[in-house]
Amino acid sequence: MNNNIDNHNDFMEGDPQPYTHINVLSQYIRDTYDDIVSNEELQYDFSLAAEQGVNKTIQRKMRCALQGHMASFPEVPEFAIRVRRMCKDHFCNKRGHFRRDPTKQADINRRNRRRNRKQKKLTRQRKMLDLHCRSLEDEFPVAGMDMLLNRQYMSDEESDDEDPTTSPILVLRPTYRSNNANMFLDRLDQLHVANISIRRHQSSRAARSIISVERPVPEELPRWMKQ
Repeated sequence: MNNNIDNHNDFMEGDPQPYTHINVLSQYIRDTYDDIVSNEELQYDFSLAAEQGVNKTIQRKMRCALQGHMASFPEVPEFAIRVRRMCKDHFCNKRGHFRRDPTKQADINRRNRRRNRKQKKLTRQRKMLDLHCRSLEDEFPVAGMDMLLNRQYMSDEESDDEDPTTSPILVLRPTYRSNNANMFLDRLDQLHVANISIRRHQSSRAARSIISVERPVPEELPRWMKQ
């Protein structure tokens, strides 16, 4: 987290807290939001209020993260109340900038759809691994099966259509993954489709188009998962 002080001013006239501490806390808030956007692929949805939907989730995550820095701000009384107010102010400031360019909401909606598809796929594959772990161990090496089922190793899914069920979704598959790793993930998807309760609804599932993309090779993954 970058704790450098900039010229952003969150100090209000009559505020009893020293300007310098409030300014640093404001920087912590901005850095925490940037970390959430980068690491968790969450982003404000300015069509909603600050305490609704994904915005509520982000605000909660920001407050939880900032509570860990409370000891660094002994001069700021009622730290939790102050952080809650400043987090909401951060959302309002971001929304103000966004409203100057309303076309950004379309980009936010696309990112949210892509993140939701990725999360649903990850949840589905983890469930299939739990249900069919023993049979999968007969087909693939045991080491690190669950490691691959992590957001950072998942293929990105992109679609520029407002309704992604009407056209193929582009799947960006990392080139570092071995054939065995791809077969393992495909097997999890096959097990999901084979479920009787799921098969009836396959006609509504969007088609996928796979292309390979360059990604840094994760050193921590087992050898059998990498080219």
